[in-house]
Amino acid sequence: MILYTLVARSKDGVILVESTLSGVEGNYPQVSVELLKTVVSSFRMNSGVLGETNIHNGVEELLPDGGRKTFVQRHDEPLFGGILGAFTEGNCGFFSNINGANEDVESGNGASGYNANQKSGELDYYFHLIRRSNIICLCISDDLDIRYHEVNYNFLEDVKDKFMKNYSSHRVAKAKAYDMDKSFRIELGKLLHFYNENRGSMIRNDKVNILLTKADDLKLVLGRNIKMTLARENKLNALVDQSEEMLSETKVFTKRSSTLKTKMVRSNMSYYVYALTFGVLVLYLFIGGICGYNFSKCG
Repeated sequence: MILYTLVARSKDGVILVESTLSGVEGNYPQVSVELLKTVVSSFRMNSGVLGETNIHNGVEELLPDGGRKTFVQRHDEPLFGGILGAFTEGNCGFFSNINGANEDVESGNGASGYNANQKSGELDYYFHLIRRSNIICLCISDDLDIRYHEVNYNFLEDVKDKFMKNYSSHRVAKAKAYDMDKSFRIELGKLLHFYNENRGSMIRNDKVNILLTKADDLKLVLGRNIKMTLARENKLNALVDQSEEMLSETKVFTKRSSTLKTKMVRSNMSYYVYALTFGVLVLYLFIGGICGYNFSKCG
């Protein structure tokens, strides 16, 4: 199980973000810092030799760019078998022990046999590291089964991909210690939880990418559905607005129609009054011409 993980800058080992498994306590950050210092020191000792091998003055670069490595902390040995102190003192004889231990871990030889003799409560810890460009991703696990180590490396690759997608090389180069802790810590914790919860399925399938691809596909489908729902909601809102606007226009049209109808009725009534008045006047003139306008002739 992955207990602790971090992302650090490769040129100086500055930790940019870290996450610890919930409920787990220990000095993992302090030990990781010491290991990072040793690894980064090996970079600096070789920084003057470009285009050549990773060995200079008898000192091998512990983690070349693009490489990965596992260090083992045995429960009954000094910190990494005393290699950190040996490196600090300039003694390079420990490198064969590191590489030997690493080969045992990555090949599956030695680690399982060693842990098979462990007593209850005595744990070995495995420090998995990858270096890509200007960052180092590290995680600590207590996995005795060598198959889980590949899962842990896939976890680090996933962390690396998501981190580099979020932050440019320039941003990483200018960042201070824990600059990304607030913005990336939640994402890192989610990845830690995901890999710890699904590691059994991952080693059974023997292909972590299958599960991750399905998860990514699910994210895409969910994202597409959310976008479609939002778009449909926007369309519905637009239709509601249009309906309300049409209803308002209908009310205005109805009112105008009623007003116009009233005007037309009044206008027609006026015409009828004018016609009746004109008819009465013509009849009066006709009768007045015969009987006189005071009707004296017809009296």
